[in-house]
Amino acid sequence: MFNFNVPRYEKVVSDAIALRPQIEAAVDKICEEGYSNIFFIGCGGTYAHSLPIMYWLDTESAKVEAHSVIAAEFMAMGHKAFSKDSVCVFSTRSGNTKEIVAAAKFCKEAGARTLVYVSNDNTPVCEYADYKFFSFAEDDCLCEAIYTYMYTVVGRFLKNAGEFEDYEAFMGEYAKIVPYLLKGKELYEDRCAKIAADLKDVDYHMVVGSGMLWGEAYDYAMCILEEMQWIKTKSIHAAEFFHGTIELCEEDTSIFLFYGEDETRPLMDRVDNFVTKVSKVINKFDTKEVELPFSKALYRKIVSPMVMYAITERLSCHIEKERNHPLTTRRYYRQMEY
Repeated sequence: MFNFNVPRYEKVVSDAIALRPQIEAAVDKICEEGYSNIFFIGCGGTYAHSLPIMYWLDTESAKVEAHSVIAAEFMAMGHKAFSKDSVCVFSTRSGNTKEIVAAAKFCKEAGARTLVYVSNDNTPVCEYADYKFFSFAEDDCLCEAIYTYMYTVVGRFLKNAGEFEDYEAFMGEYAKIVPYLLKGKELYEDRCAKIAADLKDVDYHMVVGSGMLWGEAYDYAMCILEEMQWIKTKSIHAAEFFHGTIELCEEDTSIFLFYGEDETRPLMDRVDNFVTKVSKVINKFDTKEVELPFSKALYRKIVSPMVMYAITERLSCHIEKERNHPLTTRRYYRQMEY
């Protein structure tokens, strides 16, 4: 695969999986002590990655109350459900994102318990972590580490609430996922190279997702195509596509369809059926095409956002090459005070 370090990737994901005993011990202690609800607090990509987790809980749990909030808005608005009995879940690569550090500090000082995954240890956010989980990761493999952490955290809470009897089976099969993610990347390698070459000069894209993959559509549009490539992009939920965005579709409109494996696939089909009649520039990414080590459809549903991230990373890599625009280049983000 082009510009991709397989041993490094294997180590990053494996190291995140190896955090399981620490995460389980923390969740078990919290459940023993008692808690009222869970807050997933993020910004940008880390907020986006909490959206699939909320979908999972909304469709599979009646006992675990959870909220997904944007750190800066949470600090500005307050939240009537937040209290010292809340559990606050954070993820951060740098460990020094201002909004995350401020929110973690606020939550800890309010008496709530804080769980923090960080891929750069001994950074400011670590000071406010009641439970810190560290493993190294960089942008091209960060989401696999974050999702591994989130799946373990949420799966354990659900198991302890009596709502995920398959937790041990799921985690046992999940531990085998690395080679399957690599095969998924290989499956999409050539088509991503072609898409990148074909679209290198296109200045506007639509990214459509739903259900477990709405967060990934939101993330890919904002954090990859906008932040890392400076391309105007709109993320659209499939259920909302026909309430405005439909009028922007033309013959040359570039549309990415992110297909997952949850209850909302028919919503994606509805969008697909329409856009194929209008646009000639449609590219589909479908996690169903990727072989995974799971014995149940539910397990595939849960991991579909991580699989989507793994395969679209190949597109990001080839877009970087074709546009001669490094994914690390920024004009404003972390370049100045704002």
